[in-house]
Amino acid sequence: MAWDYRSSKDFKDYYEERRLQRRISLIFVLLAGLFLSYLFNLWYLQVVNGDNYRRLADNNRLRQVVESPLRGLILDRDGKPIVRNRIAFNVLLDREKIESLEETVTTLSKILNLPEQTVRERIERYRNRPIFEPVIVKEDVDLAEAAYLESRRLELPEVSVAIEPKRSYEDHDLAAHALGYVGEISEAQLGKPRFAGYQLGDVVGKAGLESYYDNDLAGEKGWKQVIVNSLGREIRALPVGKRPLPGNALRLTLDLDLQEELEAAFEDKMGSAVFLDPDTGEILAIISKPSFDPNVFARRFSVEEWKELINSETHPLQNRAIQSKFAPGSVFKIVMAIAALESGKASPARTDFCPGYTVIYGRRFLCHQDGGHGNVAMREAIKKSCNVYFYRLGKDLGIQIISQWAHRLGFGQPTGIDLAHEEGGTVPDDAWKRRTRNEPWYPGETISVSIGQGALEVTPIQMAVFASVIGNGGTFYRPHLLISREVRGGVEDAIRPPEVLGKVSLKPSTLQVVKEAMWEVVNQGGTGTKAAIPGKDVCGKTGTAQVVKASAGVKSEKLAEAIRDNAWFMGFAPKQHPRIAFSVFVERGGHGGEAAAPIAQRVMLKFFEKQEPGMEGSQIARAAQHP
Repeated sequence: MAWDYRSSKDFKDYYEERRLQRRISLIFVLLAGLFLSYLFNLWYLQVVNGDNYRRLADNNRLRQVVESPLRGLILDRDGKPIVRNRIAFNVLLDREKIESLEETVTTLSKILNLPEQTVRERIERYRNRPIFEPVIVKEDVDLAEAAYLESRRLELPEVSVAIEPKRSYEDHDLAAHALGYVGEISEAQLGKPRFAGYQLGDVVGKAGLESYYDNDLAGEKGWKQVIVNSLGREIRALPVGKRPLPGNALRLTLDLDLQEELEAAFEDKMGSAVFLDPDTGEILAIISKPSFDPNVFARRFSVEEWKELINSETHPLQNRAIQSKFAPGSVFKIVMAIAALESGKASPARTDFCPGYTVIYGRRFLCHQDGGHGNVAMREAIKKSCNVYFYRLGKDLGIQIISQWAHRLGFGQPTGIDLAHEEGGTVPDDAWKRRTRNEPWYPGETISVSIGQGALEVTPIQMAVFASVIGNGGTFYRPHLLISREVRGGVEDAIRPPEVLGKVSLKPSTLQVVKEAMWEVVNQGGTGTKAAIPGKDVCGKTGTAQVVKASAGVKSEKLAEAIRDNAWFMGFAPKQHPRIAFSVFVERGGHGGEAAAPIAQRVMLKFFEKQEPGMEGSQIARAAQHP
């Protein structure tokens, strides 16, 4: 049998050695491939995609935080703060860190004393916002709630407390309608160009000056980059970012002393009043009652609270000074007198006999004075507010002349005050009635308009401007609440000059008749004696606007408040070169001389006391009660 070398020990050893070498080579190749793969991935991660992963890593430890600016202060004309900012605590929810939404909602509901549904709704509002944007669960929590949450950051890493400035209205409802209020921006507002750059949670002006001058007050946002730990808590800020720029401070025309006096004089009455400088249009005091506390809007409140406010029968959010339209009553007799004198339809010497009523177009029209006023000329008719005289004057003038002069004297169109949503009122005539009611104007309707009734509607701000125009001789100044801005850096811009909107040409003789008559209304036994201030030559005109027919010819004190007449009083002082003009309107107040004139007197007393420090207001007030 032949010998086989493959069976030899040397061959077997050689074969095993070769096989082992192949295995070692394979392992070496695999290890080399693995190492090369590792190097390739390392190169890809650090070189090719390094910036991206570096950014992702930084996102875990670096945060860009938006810093809201301080809203600008609002000051009165003497620099006294009316609206400031205060520190508030907001509870924020980081949606990226939520592990169990239901558990988080339940926990926050208990801690913050909020219904679970409310918490869910507030989270749901941010459904279309970036996930990293925190949800404001509750604003303006008290210090105890904030401290409780901060002490449980380990248990609730998704919840944090942020410090934010909140609006503070120092005197609560003082001049609330003029100042307005702020609130969280709505989704509807976010879609408007005016609010470009805003996001949910931002605070914007919602009404009044806060809204009208929002761009000035809001300031500019800033940002900073901070390092945070694993819980999201800020460790330190990095030296990069942009500081927020605070809003401009606004100095208003309002005189805080006069405003407080007006608020006190109005007590719990409903209505409005405006006091202004007849030579500039600067509003010195303005009120609308009932009022509200703007501080309520600086925090979130429930839908139920909002519905209760807007559904109130007294409409506390309505700015009656610029939005409510009322019949002017006998105050309109001044317009009638001017229209008659300027058109040549009557002279100051025109007289009429008032027996207490008159019959025109077969209808009986009553005067407010039982038994009438007897023979009266124009000045006495204004002084005694004789209806019969003006019924007949209106018949002679006709609605077209009345309407033309009402428009020339500022009625039927907005005054241009720097507040939004001002109403223009209504001055009726044939064209107006055909346009709005598709009917012709009937001559009998003119008779009611002649004493400020019927379809005629005016606003208190229009009436105050009208008083100014008479007082200054025919110039319309735009009524305004802003004097100047204190721009960033503490530099105040120039005081805004008076803006002349136009002039109405009135004969000197017309102005003399009207001013003399208005002076007699207050100082010589007319219907406005309760506004008299000795030595100050107050000029005014009362108005009693009928609300329902049941009030005709009945003393207001004998009527239920709900059906009493509305009370007006407008005027200016002094007669020569007046320094203050006004209109006061009291809803369901009865007679203007009883309800509205004393309010005007009280504010004017404060005004002249400030103008003349030596003036003894209390003595003048006592004398004024017994003219």
